Amino acid sequence: MRLKWKLSLLTAALLLLPATLATTPETAVKAASTSTAKTTKKVTKKKKAKHTYLIVMGHGAGDPGAHGNGTNEAKFLRKYYLPQLKKYAKQIKNSKVVFYNSKHDIVRDTLVHHKGSYKINKKTTVIMFHLDAPYGRGGHVIIHKKHPTARDKRMAKVIKKSVGLNHAYNGYSYRTDLKNCNVLRHRHIDYSLVEMGFITNKSNFKHLKKNRAKIAKAYIEAITNETIK
Repeated sequence: MRLKWKLSLLTAALLLLPATLATTPETAVKAASTSTAKTTKKVTKKKKAKHTYLIVMGHGAGDPGAHGNGTNEAKFLRKYYLPQLKKYAKQIKNSKVVFYNSKHDIVRDTLVHHKGSYKINKKTTVIMFHLDAPYGRGGHVIIHKKHPTARDKRMAKVIKKSVGLNHAYNGYSYRTDLKNCNVLRHRHIDYSLVEMGFITNKSNFKHLKKNRAKIAKAYIEAITNETIK
């Protein structure tokens, strides 16, 4: 009886052994695949969001800005520089460059309608383009802190190379009397206001108009710190 009982147990074990051996590799592969997939999901990181730059053409919506050389600030910026800036902005890969509605005046939108700068995402960097007046030559960057950022310095180099720097400011001016800029400052939004040159100065005006493509490209590169080929 004991011998028969032992033989029965041995037979049962032998019958189960092939099934166990047959299923173990498949199960192991499935387990390994599941484990690898889970590990891959954990290791894979989300792509870093591109930084957004909002470019604003000064004045507009009934506000002409400064006058000079047969035109005004709002028209000149929108006619000659907006198309060129948009053209080169499309070639930027590491940042996102967007444009404020050119039919609007950001100052009016902000101060009258309580929109404009009040509605801009705090992580966005705002770059505003303007032309100076009434008398003088050269341009400068109005900065939001007492000391220029690396971006401000790059844009000042573009100004220096194109129309030269306004000697009254030597490249930069820190101002707290510009109401729209103060809204950005109080909201802790990074910004720069570029005075590209004097619309009333024939030399500045002629150079800005003639070389608008080259200058616009240089500004987009300076803003984003990216080289356009």
